[in-house]
Amino acid sequence: MAVQSVEAVIQNSMAAEAAVAWYQSRLGFVCSASDVLTGPELAALFQWPESTSLQRWILRLGEETLQIWGWPAGACAPYPDSWGGNDRWFQHICLVSDNLTAQVEAIAPDRLGVISTAPQTLPDWNPAAAGIQAFKFKDPDGHPLELLQFPADKGDPRWHQVQVPSGQPKGFDHSAISIANTELSLAFYRDVLGFALKGQGVNSGIEQDRMDGLQQTRVAITAIGPSAGAMGIEFLNYQSPGGGRDRQQPLWSDLCDRKLLLKSSNLRALHQQLMADQASNHCSALVAIAPSLLGAPMAFTVRDPDGHGLIVMGDL
Repeated sequence: MAVQSVEAVIQNSMAAEAAVAWYQSRLGFVCSASDVLTGPELAALFQWPESTSLQRWILRLGEETLQIWGWPAGACAPYPDSWGGNDRWFQHICLVSDNLTAQVEAIAPDRLGVISTAPQTLPDWNPAAAGIQAFKFKDPDGHPLELLQFPADKGDPRWHQVQVPSGQPKGFDHSAISIANTELSLAFYRDVLGFALKGQGVNSGIEQDRMDGLQQTRVAITAIGPSAGAMGIEFLNYQSPGGGRDRQQPLWSDLCDRKLLLKSSNLRALHQQLMADQASNHCSALVAIAPSLLGAPMAFTVRDPDGHGLIVMGDL
């Protein structure tokens, strides 16, 4: 298995201290550390000037980690105007709650570009998703998030082990990414990175419209996961509505450039395989780094077929 686990979600912010406070006060995240990122390793991984210096906060929620990288005002390209879940820069974090309605009420005063009209319960005609409750919204920087409540017969068993009646989220179930072609994404994540296929289905109907803020929505969903760790990835392949836009010349400093930090058990071999297609996936050099930077002594960056950013780290 090339990739063992999804270690963290990383996101850029232009008002990081406020974002950190919001995640702690509204969603129950705990800040475990903060430091400064700088040096030639960042320049080699992300094609940034060597003078780049970022403040980093590391937040924990249950078993999962969110890193917030703080940029000076104006240093990040903002999210595009009038974008939706079918645009290929869309990437959300799915947070699991035992009382979704109560949690939505807790965040409602912000009305942060709320995506869903209200919490939605997915219909019985869709057996793969029936009874799941969902609500999509955005954080202060515009990063999309999803709250999910699983019925007793769905979801990873860990979500049913301990109940939190307040509705405060317990962890990340997955990070969902909008894609253009399921088979192409499977060829990358399954056949190259070694993720396993966990499930597939199609969601549509008025509930999906209200959840996504779109019309005549039909989205093919594919769940994949690594061999270890609890967090997975979901592909969102919007078959309708059409018109979803691709990212043009994505930069690691873009506000919409959420990144997944992956841990690999065979880093050099995986890097060599990805470098063979470097012209299309923008694979960086294999870079020696301080273990405190990303949790391992070596790392590289690469982009998936839709431009979503990945940082892969590990031992050789």
